[in-house]
Amino acid sequence: MRINHRLTVSLVLTAACLTVIATLPGAHAEMSADGAVVITNGPQAGPGDVSGRRSEAQNVRDSDRYDALVRSNPSYRAARERGECGPISDQRLQADCIASFGK
Repeated sequence: MRINHRLTVSLVLTAACLTVIATLPGAHAEMSADGAVVITNGPQAGPGDVSGRRSEAQNVRDSDRYDALVRSNPSYRAARERGECGPISDQRLQADCIASFGK
């Protein structure tokens, strides 16, 4: 019984293609140090993005110090207003921004 030459060539090419597909590296997730799967297709946080051990109480204290500095130091307040409100092109929004500093 003689096998058709075209059929043999087709089977060989199919086997070669399947072998190439099977050996190609696929997408894979990375494992973190604690063994969790890390999905890397979304936004990533950098070291400065996470507050670490900073407590909520420390954050409140820092906010209170900032507010006190803005209220007590006109030069600092003016610098913060320029930095935060200066780039706003809409006059009404800029006025609201400046008003938020509570002069």
